[in-house]
Amino acid sequence: MENIQLDVDDQGTALLTLNRPDVLNVLNAALIEEVSAVLGELAADERVRALVLTGSGRGFCAGADLGSIGQGGASGESIGEMVASLMQSHFNPMMEHLYHFPRPVVCAVNGIAAGGGAALALCGDIVLASQDAGLKFVQVQQLGIVADLGANWLLPRIAGRARALGACLLGDTLKAAQLQEWGLVWECLEPTDLLPRAKEIALRLGQVPSETVVATRTLVDAATQQPFPAVLERERLAQGELCDLPVFSESVARFFSK
Repeated sequence: MENIQLDVDDQGTALLTLNRPDVLNVLNAALIEEVSAVLGELAADERVRALVLTGSGRGFCAGADLGSIGQGGASGESIGEMVASLMQSHFNPMMEHLYHFPRPVVCAVNGIAAGGGAALALCGDIVLASQDAGLKFVQVQQLGIVADLGANWLLPRIAGRARALGACLLGDTLKAAQLQEWGLVWECLEPTDLLPRAKEIALRLGQVPSETVVATRTLVDAATQQPFPAVLERERLAQGELCDLPVFSESVARFFSK
């Protein structure tokens, strides 16, 4: 793997690092293919209990590799046709693989996350940011296009309509303190503390049944789209499944043995 690094420790925490530091880990087709392939492999590996996603160097991810887009695609494709095709074949499937990853996902945002990289940073179950981090949705102001990779779904749910529109339309850098104030990240940390804290949280989440984490993720995200009674029903169905897991009976037994 030329564009990413992967390390799985003895406790089942997978550390996936975007590794194009000389270009702030921008997303080209090769990197995306590697990420998607690794996510598939990790999802199928029962030893993996949690995933930490971060970037190498001074940036998390500066979005799409505009240099690889060039002047258009093959067979007379316009730039727009090529971009739409790449989103369908590469970018969007990668985001879906990450969003639906069947284990807890901790994003450790170590530096600037711009454009699609900002959406990528927000796709974790738990998002941590270095004091050096910043999110910047550059597409509208710098490129005249819309934010993508799920930003228009993630931002309003996390920060509300006014802040989502401001972040996308103005493209200002949202620095660490603002990220925490807006609820975009769980914690802001000193740079040297970022990865240790991410691994600590991943280990803690990895001790919870993955089905429970996925069910919680699904319920929280569905809550913004469904009426209260529908959420109650989804909670009821989830509990009916999760309470049949061995860990529930074991936990109840431990509780009453104290």
